[in-house]
Amino acid sequence: MRFIEDLCPPALLYLLFLVVQLGLDASLGMWITMIVKLILGGATVVILDTLCGIELGVVSWFLVAAPFIITALATAIAMGTRFDDAILHRVKETFSDPNAREGDLPADTNDPGKMDSEEEN
Repeated sequence: MRFIEDLCPPALLYLLFLVVQLGLDASLGMWITMIVKLILGGATVVILDTLCGIELGVVSWFLVAAPFIITALATAIAMGTRFDDAILHRVKETFSDPNAREGDLPADTNDPGKMDSEEEN
């Protein structure tokens, strides 16, 4: 494991994220996706470590941190502009089961107050 011990911190952090991703893909049985991520992720780890080796560690850190920074900014902007509320007013998600029959569920299951009062009796 000498290779892992010699990695610079950004490449090691990326390798950690890669191992988690590969584990999730393997647990879900997504073998082709896992192989593609393994090849591309391995190449990315080598590139990040090479950047550190030629004294471009700042660039390496930027490449690792940029997706997290962009995601945080996009989330903050969406929350600040109440973008999710605007979308929710235009799009209403409903659950429909084509196999459901009229009397499958009691009509009052969505009313928590009514269920509490029935349990007390």
